[in-house]
Amino acid sequence: MEHPTMPFEELLETYEKALSEAGFGYATRLRMLSRAGRLVRQHEKIGNNGFNQEIIADYYRDVDQRLYEKKICVSHHRELTRDIQRFLRYAEHGDVELPYPLKGCRYVVTPEFQKISDAYLASGDFHPNTRNDMRWVAHKYFVWLAERGHEDMTRAGAAEIQGFLLDCSKQMTSNSMHNVKLHLKKLYAYLYASKLSESPYSHLLSFRVNRESKIFPALPMSDVAKLLGTIDRESKSGKRAFAMMALGAELGMRACDVVRLKLGDINWIRGEIRILQAKTCKSAVLALTQTAGAALSDYILNARPQTDDLHVFLRFMKPHTPLKAAVTPGEIYRDCCIAAGIPSSKSFHTLRRSLATAMVTNGVEATTVAQVLGDVQVNSIKKYAALDSKHLARCALSFDGIAPTGGAAL
Repeated sequence: MEHPTMPFEELLETYEKALSEAGFGYATRLRMLSRAGRLVRQHEKIGNNGFNQEIIADYYRDVDQRLYEKKICVSHHRELTRDIQRFLRYAEHGDVELPYPLKGCRYVVTPEFQKISDAYLASGDFHPNTRNDMRWVAHKYFVWLAERGHEDMTRAGAAEIQGFLLDCSKQMTSNSMHNVKLHLKKLYAYLYASKLSESPYSHLLSFRVNRESKIFPALPMSDVAKLLGTIDRESKSGKRAFAMMALGAELGMRACDVVRLKLGDINWIRGEIRILQAKTCKSAVLALTQTAGAALSDYILNARPQTDDLHVFLRFMKPHTPLKAAVTPGEIYRDCCIAAGIPSSKSFHTLRRSLATAMVTNGVEATTVAQVLGDVQVNSIKKYAALDSKHLARCALSFDGIAPTGGAAL
């Protein structure tokens, strides 16, 4: 990309219009234009009338350095990078729809390794998330091998596996290492079955990796009620927000399922919602509570834009397209928390945890909680028991009989 098709100032003006037509909000457009403007000024300082790849590379290096020095967090780094990528895409192609790359595709592998990767990923009917992880590990390993002179899998054996895992362990968390080990084992099982490896090396890849298990907070139901009660249900945005929050708080729906919800998924006569869960790819039937049903009805009849699109939740800005990311309900949830004066975050999932925790605390059986939330495995409910302080307090041991003797009192 040597030159934009129009002067920089005109390019910024048309870019702002394109962002508006794509449904980006006012604050988001200001943020994107501000960052695009800074990149433009860097070019203008050296008298450039077109884009210079070295200046663009300097921008990315600066953002990477700020992340490395922990001046910005990972999510901020991703935002800075993609805002510029979106601007550059518009300058080159004339659209602002920035495709999200598949996980692992940023690793450029040789044609021979790409052939192996394609056959490996086509060897089974994998969930899209699993396929992304498989690609990520395989491509990372193939790049590592190529950097050490390997052109194929002929000489890639136990020593290479150990070296790769050792290098990964120096820069990855235990959770990432668990995934690397797991999918490397799957890769070698495929390679052995395809006669591309002399061994599956299952004995070498069967060690246990202890994963970090975080206990995320849940809002007390009193705070959930406060959050719902604070929403302005007279405004159109408030009606949409209240419907979303009700689906999370009373049905335990995930943000990704909320944005994918369609009008046909709601059975008003039976009082239920039928969805194909994005995370598990399993069907779930959720009972439509009175509050959630009334909130949905109010939003659809009185606030939802008139359009042929079948998605329930749409952008208010024209064109009235569906919400494209699960992060949007999270941002709305955060704003509702701020308005209610309760601890805020972007995690819409907090409402799901609050519902599950309240059910466990009130003695509802794990199988019932799993059915209500649409979880496939009952084990996934166990983490909510850790938030049940009322019953956990009964398990606490007293200090009677173990007080220190001959020393200072605790």
